[in-house]
Amino acid sequence: MKEKLAAGMEANRNKWDMSNMFGKMKVNLQDQVQNLSGDNSEAYVPIIDISSLMEPSSEGRSETINKIGKACEEIGFMVITNHGVPQDVIDEMWAVTQDFFDLSEEEKDKSMTMTSDYPYGYEKGEVLSAGKDKEKGEEVERLPDFKETFTIGPSNPASGMPARIMPSNPASMSVKYDRYYSAMEELAATLLQAFAVALDMPSNWFEDKIDHHMCALRALNYPDQGGQPPLPGQTRAGAHTDYGSLTILKSGGPGLEVRKDIEGRDDWVAVPHVQDAFVINLGDLMRRWTNDKWSSTLHRVVNPPQDGRNHRRQSVAFFHNLNGDAIVSTIDSCRGEGGESKYEDIVAKDFLMMKHLASVKNVVRDEL
Repeated sequence: MKEKLAAGMEANRNKWDMSNMFGKMKVNLQDQVQNLSGDNSEAYVPIIDISSLMEPSSEGRSETINKIGKACEEIGFMVITNHGVPQDVIDEMWAVTQDFFDLSEEEKDKSMTMTSDYPYGYEKGEVLSAGKDKEKGEEVERLPDFKETFTIGPSNPASGMPARIMPSNPASMSVKYDRYYSAMEELAATLLQAFAVALDMPSNWFEDKIDHHMCALRALNYPDQGGQPPLPGQTRAGAHTDYGSLTILKSGGPGLEVRKDIEGRDDWVAVPHVQDAFVINLGDLMRRWTNDKWSSTLHRVVNPPQDGRNHRRQSVAFFHNLNGDAIVSTIDSCRGEGGESKYEDIVAKDFLMMKHLASVKNVVRDEL
């Protein structure tokens, strides 16, 4: 099985052809707005102080890991405080991100747009919910999300991903993003150590699966909608789940909502916005890896009130992905009593690109 997977991975290693992978994806005015009423007692996002994770001998470490494991199992979301990321690293990244999005459309387009060879850069028109549609085998007509993004990948050539391309304007963006990206790598590694212990594995169990990872850093700008209101059914970010192992989100304000990915559930709950904290959520690969023991939860960004005020919103997400050649096989502690699993083994890069390509089918630009 592993030899077959490795052969498939090698065939796809050098180029990801985004043309025609999923056929035609339509766009229409289907309403994505969900009913906010309902029983919220089984959907919540805890706030967890993780300072004890920074000290291996801390008395509170076990309690913190238990809280993290409970959150991963019950909702797949948490807000973490006292995370150890230097505030100046966050603030400088945040300011230069705003400077970038303040540039003209023409200037932002110069920064590098998504192509079949470069799955990063600047884009406008992503349909995040399409990834979930594809997973269900559905072709649903949806409007593009009301946002713009800029994404970078890893700088490590061993990742197998294209070399990072940064805008020349703002001039300091490259340095500040590199510092923030490195800080997110460290925080993700700390969280994965806690994840491993929570899953009854050695704390270093994930290390050899992330040492040449494919993590992506994505800045998102949700413009004020006063001058250009969304079309009926258009949201800032449609309901979706993330793709990889975990996501670390720095949010500039409220608007993020979650709902358990269970048929018949329609109870959307606001994620608490806590100053100087990060929102953590699990991705589909982690859910698969744990045999559905842990949750990969639907989330969306809703439109702001039309009250005449400026509701521009900014956020920056670090999407933690594994080594591209990592083979994801159900974790032993998550298998059934007879060792059974719901999922076959899969190569991490194949899974990630399948999800990514579904969401950006209509915004990727072929090279001329």
